[in-house]
Amino acid sequence: MNVLDLDIPSSQFAIFSNHSDSLFMEDLQEQFFFPLRNQLLSYLDESSSKFPHIDFDTLEPFVTELINSLDPRLVPQLRKLGYGGSSVTSSEWNKAKAHKGTMIFLWFYPHFANLLMNIHLLSSVVIRSTEIHLKELINTKNFVAAKSFIDEINRARWNRPQNTSERQSGVSNLGSVSEALLEKALNGLIDRRNFFKTNNQKVQSYGDFVLMCLPNNLWLSVKSNFARERLLASGYSTDILGVGFFTSPDEFTSPAKIRNFQRVGFLAMYLPEIPISEDQIKNNTNTYNQVVAHYKITGNLPLNINGTKFIRPLSQLHSDLEQLIDVENIANRTTINF
Repeated sequence: MNVLDLDIPSSQFAIFSNHSDSLFMEDLQEQFFFPLRNQLLSYLDESSSKFPHIDFDTLEPFVTELINSLDPRLVPQLRKLGYGGSSVTSSEWNKAKAHKGTMIFLWFYPHFANLLMNIHLLSSVVIRSTEIHLKELINTKNFVAAKSFIDEINRARWNRPQNTSERQSGVSNLGSVSEALLEKALNGLIDRRNFFKTNNQKVQSYGDFVLMCLPNNLWLSVKSNFARERLLASGYSTDILGVGFFTSPDEFTSPAKIRNFQRVGFLAMYLPEIPISEDQIKNNTNTYNQVVAHYKITGNLPLNINGTKFIRPLSQLHSDLEQLIDVENIANRTTINF
């Protein structure tokens, strides 16, 4: 990885010129975006082979001063820009305006995102900057590799202990990135009628995505690096899939844990087949292979209630769901043989 591989744009006039408040956008460019971009460029070490090397702890006072010096009429306009289509509320802004302002900047200049250290990035910025690194949109073929790259950057992003707020934010962001990656990977299948992401808070505890099926709808529960009790909490004696970038094979090799997963309705667990954790990278292994190797020694891989494989590679998720979705008539779409 070399920062010189990044094509950092000198301007984003095209993006700003399409905004309805073009006069405000010109002022924001001159008073906020360009000064911050130039400051970051001054911190850029072109001889570095590391991505995260610009310390946000050093940058933060500059961003704060930049925001405080803005024409007061521009601050609401800056918050309106937001990131990924969502504006920033005044309460969110006042809690951490330097961080929020930086996230807005990175939404428009995502090339800088992976250069910053000692800061947690919002999932929308992470996805945007990862696609720039991959030089293609995240899809069903590359989303596992994208996750591996994101984790690699995150491991290098901090050179000091995180405070309590930063640790909590990191856990939350990890889950949001996992969901966003999966949604990107499944985007070609999501039609918001047969298969969609659940945004209704009354049913979100069941899972994150749902596919209309018989005899029960098929739910997908997306978790980050660990399953633990949070994954079990998704089961309600319905048909459900566990999906995640899990790093601990022990969570899927205990007969008692497997039985508990199956008892609450899980039909399959999709585990990553590329290295995710530092130990896995060092030993050139992955959670899926580690679990399969365990069962080769102790016995056969567990089966689900339908008699099919319970442990499956994460890359197989798309094709498994596609087989169901290809059955257009919901009366004939069933999870019985899944």
